Amino acid sequence: MVKINISIEGENITEIVDELLHVGIDLLKSNRKEIREALKILADEAFEVLEEKKTLERGAQLYRKINQEINWTYKRVKE
Repeated sequence: MVKINISIEGENITEIVDELLHVGIDLLKSNRKEIREALKILADEAFEVLEEKKTLERGAQLYRKINQEINWTYKRVKE
């Protein structure tokens, strides 16, 4: 179990946010291995989602729309 004690001190909100940002950055720096592992898990999940049939179909539709727009724009500029 992890116990976290938080004490907020500062003259204004800017100082508080700045200090929280520094603490967060220090936590990220000191836990690189764990963060890397979490990112790998998220990436694997993202690839699985991207490989789903519905997602692939939507991607294909988007690709066709982009391709049509590029061709239409190129044709219009060429004329």
